[in-house]
Amino acid sequence: MGKVKKQVREFQAAKKAEKDTNDQLDTWNDAYTSGAFSYLRFLVHLLAAAQFWYGMYYHYFRVHWPSDLRDEEELKARWGGKFKYLTFLDVILQAIYHSLALLNDIFGSNAVSLKSRSKLRSIRDYIFAAFAFPVAHNVCLSFWVIYVWDRELIFPSALDAIFPSWLNHVVHTNVALLAIMDLFTCFRRYPSRLAGVTGNMAFIILYIIWLHIVRYFSGEWVYPILEVLPLPLRYLFLALLVGFNLVCYFLGEFVNNIVWKPEHKLLEQQKVKQG
Repeated sequence: MGKVKKQVREFQAAKKAEKDTNDQLDTWNDAYTSGAFSYLRFLVHLLAAAQFWYGMYYHYFRVHWPSDLRDEEELKARWGGKFKYLTFLDVILQAIYHSLALLNDIFGSNAVSLKSRSKLRSIRDYIFAAFAFPVAHNVCLSFWVIYVWDRELIFPSALDAIFPSWLNHVVHTNVALLAIMDLFTCFRRYPSRLAGVTGNMAFIILYIIWLHIVRYFSGEWVYPILEVLPLPLRYLFLALLVGFNLVCYFLGEFVNNIVWKPEHKLLEQQKVKQG
């Protein structure tokens, strides 16, 4: 009889713990899907999407060399257009990501519960983890480090006359800042390490291949720093670019797991209890 009572108590304790876990998740779901928190997340995505789409439009259609400064070599070097610059590709990436996030805010779900995970949200979370966060920080940090060291190697002073300061910050600063704001306002579970790293590496390696294609057809490297570096240092620089992009991926994963640690812990408890 005593053994039966013990089993009953253990069963009741397990059910109570499961109920407490579900109640806590429901409380967090209510907090994240309604009220001030949801409005803040929506505002971040709305402002980011509008800013990056407009920045991309302005960059592509309004930023051009004055006709009197164009020469044959400059025209030749325009092979690939603005799509040869990682900065421009990143703005497109950020615009697409924040637009998807905005659509998920409206039509999808931001609940902590795994049962509420829609296909749109899964796509949003993967793009953020593998591409949007790491590429934004790669662009931001590498640009400003080289800019401080010698701006002529990355953003020649001649560009100041045609490239407004606000646009420079949209494409080189705000990409990272808004990715951080997104990380703190959107709960997400990162993809498996294999899936995330594979996507991250594929993106940056394909971009390096693209750099070489542009170099082959135009006769010039996209970035002046690649022109001045000797061959061994040039490929060391490109290897560091790949490595740094991967570091940015792990940075995003690390910070995400710290910020959302209580939620991840509860979800793991729920999975264990559900078998």
